[in-house]
Amino acid sequence: MRRSLIAVASLIVGIAGMGLATAPAAGAAGYGCGGSLIDQYNIKDSAGSTWGTINLYYSTANGGTNCAVNVTKKYVGTPHHMEVHLFQGSRVKNDSGTYSQYAGPVSLTGTDGDCISVSGEVDDPAGNSVAAGWSDVHCG
Repeated sequence: MRRSLIAVASLIVGIAGMGLATAPAAGAAGYGCGGSLIDQYNIKDSAGSTWGTINLYYSTANGGTNCAVNVTKKYVGTPHHMEVHLFQGSRVKNDSGTYSQYAGPVSLTGTDGDCISVSGEVDDPAGNSVAAGWSDVHCG
């Protein structure tokens, strides 16, 4: 009986350990975006220091899907305000809040053959912000 309990406990610990070992990091899965990484845009302050990077992904699913995530570079692990916006004509998807790693993902479907634009913002913990935007960054 005791050996059976030990064997079952070992099996449970082994299975749990495999799940932890194989869990992907946030960036490994595109931060929740599907498709392929097609571009990156740095959000820089006036001195040229990068505060964040907007990662832009594309998938052919649903008539073309663009997805964007704003990944902090300067205040990793410290909660601070971040934003990411994705535009296609009058359609806008955005995510804004207090994050310690990234804002988003935000995605638009039906983008095949159209131009999309992205923008983002990263604030320092004191509330000073650096914002950047790009128009018609990908057309296709």
